[in-house]
Amino acid sequence: MKHDSKKKEILKVAAKLIRSKGFHATRIQDIADALKMQKGSLYYYIETKEDLLKGLVEDILEQSVELLGNIQDTKQKPSEKIRQCVESHLRLFHNNIDAFGVLLGEDMHLINKTSEKDTFKLLRDYENGWLNIFEEGVKSGEFNPDGNYKIIVKGILGMLNWTYRWYHVKTGLPIEEVSRIFADLILNGVRK
Repeated sequence: MKHDSKKKEILKVAAKLIRSKGFHATRIQDIADALKMQKGSLYYYIETKEDLLKGLVEDILEQSVELLGNIQDTKQKPSEKIRQCVESHLRLFHNNIDAFGVLLGEDMHLINKTSEKDTFKLLRDYENGWLNIFEEGVKSGEFNPDGNYKIIVKGILGMLNWTYRWYHVKTGLPIEEVSRIFADLILNGVRK
């Protein structure tokens, strides 16, 4: 248990450093210094610097897919599912802002190469989950059948992901309010 909590602390510090300096510019020594650890002690928790990248990204992507799947499985109307997906995405995103910054800022081919999981598949699964909800909305008659939902989903994710560049909890609206504004914008664009 202590090992897991220390590894989480290491990942959190690594995410902050990698997000600000970039993966290639961040040295293991930088991470050890920030944690006030010996560099050799850090290797008790990780094998390589690439392990940090893998640990940061895999967990976030898996959580994203799982949360979206839970929302998909509910009996709610598709519009309510979209609202929940927007809030879930933004909440997870901003609770893990540095890890998401790494995910968005680093080369996905490098991330996928270092990962035990297929990160490209996880990203596709996440997009497809959104797409399934929109298709459900079209079938139920709630959403416009003429929408190009593959492009709409990419636009939505771009809008949500870009908040890491401008949204700050201390100076901005509560995340629930940003979620509501974004969900209204999306739903006003796709409803029949």
